[in-house]
Amino acid sequence: MKLKNIIAYIKRKQFYFALFTCCLTIFLIAILVWTRPKTENQEIASLNGEGINSETTDVTSNLVDNEENVDIDDEEAVETSTVSNPITIGTEEVVGEDEEEVVKEPVKEKKPEKTEDVVLEITPVVKPNITFNEQEKMIWPVNGDILIPYSSETPVYFKTLDQYKVNTSLYIKSDVGTEVKVATEGIVEGFEYSQETGMTVTVYHGSGYKTIYGQLKKELLVKEGDLVKKGQLLGYIESPSEYHVLLEPHLYFKVMKDNDPVNPSDMIE
Repeated sequence: MKLKNIIAYIKRKQFYFALFTCCLTIFLIAILVWTRPKTENQEIASLNGEGINSETTDVTSNLVDNEENVDIDDEEAVETSTVSNPITIGTEEVVGEDEEEVVKEPVKEKKPEKTEDVVLEITPVVKPNITFNEQEKMIWPVNGDILIPYSSETPVYFKTLDQYKVNTSLYIKSDVGTEVKVATEGIVEGFEYSQETGMTVTVYHGSGYKTIYGQLKKELLVKEGDLVKKGQLLGYIESPSEYHVLLEPHLYFKVMKDNDPVNPSDMIE
């Protein structure tokens, strides 16, 4: 009977029981919601506190290190400022009068790596030992009439220049293209072009003798340093140069002995 009464009572009061249950549930949820944020905030605060403390510690330690470094650098700077900058001359240092002399040990230079020596063999130019025998005489480089004779004392007339002057060579008449031969054995010393003698070749014969051949074509048959024989072909006659355009084609021929002119006619057989 009692159980039935209790069940009947609950059925009559079930609305209130449900309302009570709902209110209790809402109350519990409210308590949980109110207490949880505080716990989370405390955890976050604790974490933040640890981070701040660690950062503060790092910053403090860095500041201490920097202060120590600054103190050391300042001390070094003070010590450096009290010593005058040395002037290095060779391997020694010159300091102030009141300071002790500091001598540096000489710096050892690095020896260059050994390389194989390359020896270039240059063959020396050996000129033949030639001499000129005056008794052997020379030959005529061309055959022709003498247009202007040798005259080292009496002036002769030069038509193109329209003047008289001494003449230390021979002007031998020759047609353009005539072959010019070496008067005697020798070495071609050199060649040049001038307004007076045109293309000119000089041959050295030894014993101080030289022969000079002018009014030649530019296409020579010899070159500097050539050893030429008596009667060898040098080149060909060209038209007269600027100083002798009014003169017939000719060979300019000159003989020198120790740089003094000699009458070519006395040297030719």
